[in-house]
Amino acid sequence: MNFEKFRRTGELSDITVVVDLTEFKLHTFPLFTKSDYFKKAVAASTSSAPYVVQLKDFPGGVDVFNQLADYFYSIPISIDHKNIVPLRSAACFIECDTLGALLDERFDKILSVARIKYDLGIPLVLLEQCVGQYQQWAKQAHIVDKCLEVIIESLSFGAGPQLTKSDREIISRLPLDWIIELIKLCPKENKNAILPFAKHYIAANVLDQTSTHTSPPTNTTTTTTTTTTENESEHQSAFTPVARKEDTPSKTNDEKRAILDEIVKELGTTLEQLPLTWHNAAYEKAVELKCECESTLSSFITQAILNSSDLEDNMENISDDVMTRLLERVSKHKDEHSKDPQLLAKLSILIDSYVEQLRQRGTLTSEQFVKLATCIPKEQRSSHDSLLLALDDILKNEKSTQLSNTEREELLNQIDFSRVTEETIAACKNNQLIPQQVITEAALSLCAKLRNQLEETQTRLRSAESELARSRPSYTSSSYRTRHLDVSSRLPTRTRTTYTNSYELPLSTSAYSSSKYDSDSDMEHVLPLRYLGVTNLVGRYGNYSSYRY
Repeated sequence: MNFEKFRRTGELSDITVVVDLTEFKLHTFPLFTKSDYFKKAVAASTSSAPYVVQLKDFPGGVDVFNQLADYFYSIPISIDHKNIVPLRSAACFIECDTLGALLDERFDKILSVARIKYDLGIPLVLLEQCVGQYQQWAKQAHIVDKCLEVIIESLSFGAGPQLTKSDREIISRLPLDWIIELIKLCPKENKNAILPFAKHYIAANVLDQTSTHTSPPTNTTTTTTTTTTENESEHQSAFTPVARKEDTPSKTNDEKRAILDEIVKELGTTLEQLPLTWHNAAYEKAVELKCECESTLSSFITQAILNSSDLEDNMENISDDVMTRLLERVSKHKDEHSKDPQLLAKLSILIDSYVEQLRQRGTLTSEQFVKLATCIPKEQRSSHDSLLLALDDILKNEKSTQLSNTEREELLNQIDFSRVTEETIAACKNNQLIPQQVITEAALSLCAKLRNQLEETQTRLRSAESELARSRPSYTSSSYRTRHLDVSSRLPTRTRTTYTNSYELPLSTSAYSSSKYDSDSDMEHVLPLRYLGVTNLVGRYGNYSSYRY
């Protein structure tokens, strides 16, 4: 039966649905077949037909319910990305499961396109539509969860650096709860993929930085730029929001504090990968808002500076303002830093390098010296050479004569003279403003240290010699003589005749023999004479034998 006629005319209407003061003359039968909500509403009504059902805070208002009413009467309705979120929210509101299943299928097809392309724009535009009056129902219909999952998949494949201007604007308008949920959905081993989202969200809502809405960095490849341009054109054509929303109103201080605290808490050490300038801006805002994450951001900044491989060489590249803020943070959180020996060692290098830089400039004052020296506990410093050299220059300054004895004593108390080297003592020994008693104590401490090092070295040397003596074989043992001097195992020596010469004899005598040994005897030793043909010959220089094989 065709109900379209009754839908258009309202003929034989037995139920009136009121949405925002607009009345819809409808019929209970088509409504009951598609919606459990109206069944319950009529069953709970104390009046008889015609029934009146008023929908308060209906998602989408009159326009959305008008489409919904057509669906009840089996009139075809158009479904696209512009109305899918309002329709799905309305279907959830009136408990229309058939329409909900149809919309879910269509919604999954839209998101499948985003999955194939790793396109962040599609789920972001859909999420933006969920903000506001649809937020509760979109969450209940799992639209938000599906969009967040697609965003995580795209970010995992490197879509984060390709955020367009419209993407950033949408991100800044999303609720904090969704950003936190997005961070939690991101795998722990790939948390850095969510950093672009978190960075832009904090920058837009807390730091009030409009620079975050600029284009991607210029060092991106041509392929990336082309892809971004294509994505922008696609968003403008197929997935443009229904209506341009107004700029996001500025957050209150409580909202900013919540954003910064919760995101820093969820991301943790993953934030260390962000630039130092971002950390400085976030820390200053945290101090201003009195956020709980203040100490965490301070440690991130400290680590970022200390992790530099060429810290001492690049000290000139760190501005005085940055160093001043850093040292203030170090002094403020000194108790926390003292629990990490490696961090203390790096801080010592940083402070010593900065002190040396100020000393070479000639701008180091006594007040700065005390602040720098107290950043690290005195007993936890491994060396005090740079501090003593800096103090030597301060005391040699003409203005140092204006220092009181108490101030000079405070400067001297910052240094442990038992932890300075011979070169530093020699450089400062002629300073009349440094008491000779402390110089003498420093020299005696150095002597005691060197003596202890000498004794330790001698002990190690004796131990090494004893170890070597135990591992060396003994050459006087009977087993060694038996093993190495067994005469019976030696090869027999070859007997040779005695060498004879008759240089005193005349050259003409036949008794003279030029041979050095008895050749006959030697050949007999090798082969018996019966195998050799021997002929005795007489030559100019004596007798010799010829052998024939």
